[in-house]
Amino acid sequence: MARLCMPDGACRGIDVQGAQTGATTAYTPGRDGTVTVDNPQHERALRAYGAFPANLGGRTRGGYRCTTCGFGSFFKKCGRCGAACSRDDEHSGKSDSDENRT
Repeated sequence: MARLCMPDGACRGIDVQGAQTGATTAYTPGRDGTVTVDNPQHERALRAYGAFPANLGGRTRGGYRCTTCGFGSFFKKCGRCGAACSRDDEHSGKSDSDENRT
């Protein structure tokens, strides 16, 4: 299952016709501007039209990352799966130049 953004804000939806049955599936964006696509062939067709994957997770700054599912959080307990989160190494204050010094 993929969440895609439509190619343009003015795009109200895209209809994809199935190759085997000829049935048409309409993909209309929700309030957040994204569509959920379950069919991999329809995902490829929408990407060919110019749709792109939505960045729903974003980047956490100074937060924690779940050790089980990888979800970004500002709390030590994951809000998605309930597992423990650890400090995100990428934002722990170390720079790449500190680690590469000899």
